[in-house]
Amino acid sequence: MDRALARIVHPPRAAADETLELVCVVDGPAEGLYGADLVVSSEMTDGGFVLHLDCHEHVFAGAVADRMMGHLTHLMQQMVDGPDMPIADLQLPDDSERALLRSFNETRRAYPRDSSIYELFAAQVAARPDQVAVSHDEGSLTYRQLDEQATQLAEMIHSRGVRPHSRVAFMLDKSPRLIVSVLAILRLGAAYVPIDKSLPPNRRDFLLADSEASLLLTEVAMTANIPVVDLTMPYPNPGEPPTEPAASPGDAAYVMYTSGTTGRPKGVLASQRAVLRLVLGADYVRLSDESRILQTGAIAFDATTFEFWGALLNGGTVVLVPDTTVLNSVDLASAISRHRANTLFLTTALFHQLVEQDPAVLAGCQVLVGGEMLSSRHVARAMEACPDSSFIHVYGPTENTTFSVAHPITRRYTGRVPIGRPIANSTAYVMDRDGNPQPLGVPGELYVGGDGLTDGYLNRPDLNEQAFVHGGIDVSGRLYRTGDVVCWTADGQLDFLGRGDNQVKIRGFRVELGEVERQLTLLPAVREAVVVLCRREEAVSVLRAYFTADAELDSAELRDALREELPEYMVPSSFRQVDAMPLTRNQKIDRVALAAMAPVETALTAPTRRAPQTEREIQVAGVFAEVLGVAQVSLDDDFFELGGHSLLAMRLWSRIRSALGVEFEIRQILDAPSVAGLVSSLERDGTSAVARPKLARRSS
Repeated sequence: MDRALARIVHPPRAAADETLELVCVVDGPAEGLYGADLVVSSEMTDGGFVLHLDCHEHVFAGAVADRMMGHLTHLMQQMVDGPDMPIADLQLPDDSERALLRSFNETRRAYPRDSSIYELFAAQVAARPDQVAVSHDEGSLTYRQLDEQATQLAEMIHSRGVRPHSRVAFMLDKSPRLIVSVLAILRLGAAYVPIDKSLPPNRRDFLLADSEASLLLTEVAMTANIPVVDLTMPYPNPGEPPTEPAASPGDAAYVMYTSGTTGRPKGVLASQRAVLRLVLGADYVRLSDESRILQTGAIAFDATTFEFWGALLNGGTVVLVPDTTVLNSVDLASAISRHRANTLFLTTALFHQLVEQDPAVLAGCQVLVGGEMLSSRHVARAMEACPDSSFIHVYGPTENTTFSVAHPITRRYTGRVPIGRPIANSTAYVMDRDGNPQPLGVPGELYVGGDGLTDGYLNRPDLNEQAFVHGGIDVSGRLYRTGDVVCWTADGQLDFLGRGDNQVKIRGFRVELGEVERQLTLLPAVREAVVVLCRREEAVSVLRAYFTADAELDSAELRDALREELPEYMVPSSFRQVDAMPLTRNQKIDRVALAAMAPVETALTAPTRRAPQTEREIQVAGVFAEVLGVAQVSLDDDFFELGGHSLLAMRLWSRIRSALGVEFEIRQILDAPSVAGLVSSLERDGTSAVARPKLARRSS
């Protein structure tokens, strides 16, 4: 930021008989005191040096002002007591406040920390063999059946060389076979590496090589740079695997990949103990043998750690549904009712979209929400529509195994919704740049730790040294630097304020803008590239790319080239070529100025584009343009090539149903993503003008 939030203003030199004073102006004009919200002054009296603080009470509450004065006094006392003390060692909080901060991290709670995942799953099999473990529209598996199939598959992959500490990758659909495969891998003491089936081949091959996976499990015939097993083909029973669980609590359970700042994805190694800490002895969510957790995200998203093991290690049920089911409230309500689901995690963006469609869709459920800034307006609507539901705001990086802090939402908020306190067996610290704890109300970087802390990045000692550090004052053990800026509130909750770098969240996925920018600059003729996060509406965030080049480049070709290297959620929704990058006064690229530029709009002047003609075409094209945030859309423009994605498709589906008064499936948008294609599909299928009634919740 070019403008400091607080600056020291020195008044003109005082006459010999005048009192010298130091004035601190917070959020006021730098030229003087007029309009200042906070003024700190000092004077020498017979009793010594006296500080005065004057503030506007509507900006700074009395307790806040008292804390500020206490911190300043404490700083000055330390300087008096230790005039040679390095500035980096000075502390803002005093002893009593440090004791309060320590109390926030008193989270130790009993759980089977010395066990392994498969060992505890086997205990559930013995306790409830005939209870449903996996629920799916095409069939369910009991705990006994799941264990038998996992053991059979373990025997087969054991014959292919999988041993303890091996890594086995998979690219599988959401079916019982997915859970069978995960358990078979863990049964052998190996670690699983989930890979999204939609990834470009180049990125898939990189993940396979970087993870050092020895085997790839698929459901289609394909080739890769390692041995591939197609699980749809029959396989013989080659013999018995080891009879005892081979894993120890410190062994890796999985490798999950996140975006990397250097353009290279980072593999995070999560241990068996880190997984157990998330779902056993949990104090942030109710988990038991009655839990029926509906799995909502991508299989390579670390929320699956909560979804799979929160159910299976507590004797509950994992509910698997197609990806498209969670994209609209009608199908989701049907799935919740059909499978009697009572717990689910939603990314913030998906939660916002579902609430806009039908806030009552989550009735009767435990709903965990996280990944981006949560809208208090959407939370209020959901709470009003679902008085029998509970909503929990969760936060956590992959490096600390899914969730680190959580906040049960029990009241309405008008501003930011806190992310909460550390969950059981986890820690969270707010530090300044020197690694000192920050007191209440003072922003700093969030460090997290505890038993959920992962082993770091696979084969990346350079990054591990930067991101994983050892604690300092009042901090024990190893910690992960999140890069997120937070502060403690007066009631001991963490308030998320933003990022301290260029990492962003898109639909719950972590994206390093530098990785996207690097891939852009690798394309022919591109000189510079900057990618920024923009908000179209309160619930929709998109990436926009700005670039300079040696020649005029076509945005569609750039988008296609990036799709060969990056997953869909990392491909910008729009591209704009500029003559030169705008710069700040410090000669740095002005990302704010770039974000303020309008994206290049779609034109209807090209001979291959047709303008909508019929009334229905005009209506549908208007909704396309509204949802995409562009001026106009032709009959032939592809929704996804204009920057659309699955969540925007969900919004498009909802808006068209409302605008046209018709009922149709979201799949029709995915199959025919142009105005002409969708209109043709609607007319061909003879859509009904009467929407299906909302499903009533049934009690089990």
